[in-house]
Amino acid sequence: MSKKNQFVQFGLGLLRYQSKLDLIENLFIKSIYDSYLRIDKVQGSENEIRDRFIRDFYFESNLLKGLIQSNIVFVNKERWVFKNNNEQGRTDLSFAISGFEFVMECKRLKNVSSQYIDEGLYRFINKEYSENETYSGMMGFVVGGNIKSICSSLLEKCKQVNYCESEFVRSKVNTSETSFITSHNRENKEVIHIYHLFLEFSME
Repeated sequence: MSKKNQFVQFGLGLLRYQSKLDLIENLFIKSIYDSYLRIDKVQGSENEIRDRFIRDFYFESNLLKGLIQSNIVFVNKERWVFKNNNEQGRTDLSFAISGFEFVMECKRLKNVSSQYIDEGLYRFINKEYSENETYSGMMGFVVGGNIKSICSSLLEKCKQVNYCESEFVRSKVNTSETSFITSHNRENKEVIHIYHLFLEFSME
């Protein structure tokens, strides 16, 4: 077992999660939905909305607050990453424990924007983000339009981009009408699995 995996297994054991998927779904994603219940739903810029979540994670979240303040789980915004030798990028939001990082790309949406694919999904497929990870996520902050229609239309668009059937997709039963999951081929036959969450911020 590599040192990285040793760190991950140690961290998962301390947190009492069985796997990365268990941690992602029952801590990180659960915390996002939990915080969404508390934060303001008014319209705002992409960064303003994202920062509402981060403030809530730090100061209000029963799931994350203690872990963050104890430096066990790290929540990062706009963390610099190298896309290649010459170019840097910034991830919108990530959760991390030693040896593992779950990156979330955020997009502000009024409609079925091509930016969700071109400046979001492709960043994971092209290994600009989450190069050494197999799981990542995207959050659509819907500030206009019909959220269910936007979600279903973007699912179809995502399926046109290096999409592949996987055990990850087959094993998941989506219970939300405004979320979905996809798997995509990367270079060298690697696969990235992505959670897509759509949340409404349409109050004026």
